[in-house]
Amino acid sequence: MDVEKGRSKPSITPIVTVGRRGTEGAGVEYDRRPSPAWALLGLVAVAVLIALLALPGDLLSKLTLLNSGVCPQRPAHSFFFEGRQMPLEARMVGIFAGYALTIFGLWLIGRGRALQWPRREVTLLLMSLVGLMVLDGLNSTSYDLHGPTLYEPQNWLRVLTGTVSGVGMAGLLLPVFNLTVWRRGYLTPTFRRSWEVGLAVGAAVLVGLGTLSGWGFLFWPLSLLAVAGVIVMLMMFNTLIALVVLRRENRASVAQDLVLPFTLVFLVSLGQMGLFAWLRVALAGFPASF
Repeated sequence: MDVEKGRSKPSITPIVTVGRRGTEGAGVEYDRRPSPAWALLGLVAVAVLIALLALPGDLLSKLTLLNSGVCPQRPAHSFFFEGRQMPLEARMVGIFAGYALTIFGLWLIGRGRALQWPRREVTLLLMSLVGLMVLDGLNSTSYDLHGPTLYEPQNWLRVLTGTVSGVGMAGLLLPVFNLTVWRRGYLTPTFRRSWEVGLAVGAAVLVGLGTLSGWGFLFWPLSLLAVAGVIVMLMMFNTLIALVVLRRENRASVAQDLVLPFTLVFLVSLGQMGLFAWLRVALAGFPASF
């Protein structure tokens, strides 16, 4: 609440026109109407899940195979829950779970259409979170190649630096996505203050700690969150590429406008993962855990 001259008024975030000039009138608009878009995407997701379940083999084997083109899935770099290897390696579990968690969280607090990068110090903080993961990844790669290292790589470092980097990636990439997709968006950054980043990092670290715990009941929630992160990130990049190539930027005004393109991009993204997996199997054989 903002207080002005003894009276309180709600803090509002204006919606502004992005890209091409539209026909909307001037002023502030609020779009709070429910949309069937997410319901349709949910139905498509359920249909795909049913199709996966109908195929031979258990769900874990299918998810492992589907993600094998995205992730090397080395046992030494992975976490096991009661003998079950996660479908993604430790670092990628962190990156994609942290990314998905942050994107969903920003939508829940009303910043899903944020158009601005955070102010400089917050942006630098987000970039440093990504930098931590890059540094740990370079150190781990050098170790695997028998080169010089700063420290011995550990899976707990992989997953924790991965989760915080997912927060940084989401905070930096979401405005780019919104500036390309939406005709009208919110004139606000994804993160307004450093402490908001801290809250997101705290939530992501909890995911990392859950992965470290090895508790069996967390295996499926964490695995599905990480796999969802892969699909969400891939969908966002595919949407950006398609809109730029087709010159269809800034056309979406409400969620209904994204029903068809998002459904198609969702299916294309799954197809890409399947193609990458097929290439992996053709060139290197099935994953060790398959």
